[in-house]
Amino acid sequence: MIIRRSSYPSDLQEYNIVSKLPGLVCRGGSYIIDSYGHYLTKPVWDKETIIYAELDMNLPAACKMEHDAIGHYARPDVLELKVNEK
Repeated sequence: MIIRRSSYPSDLQEYNIVSKLPGLVCRGGSYIIDSYGHYLTKPVWDKETIIYAELDMNLPAACKMEHDAIGHYARPDVLELKVNEK
């Protein structure tokens, strides 16, 4: 997502802060990753575009078998986190 200073409305309550921002506030860097965190596309910087990628729809099911995000990791009777703050 690209955000330009001109994207903000000029009647914004704190426009004095916005007016000091560079012309390009956010350069983008959007990309697509798969369920395992592998890049399917390279990041796109400094331009607006639509990113396409071919997805393997079987991959999320396989990934869920390895990473049970809402299952046993979320059960306090199975997993306990202790932090040593010394």
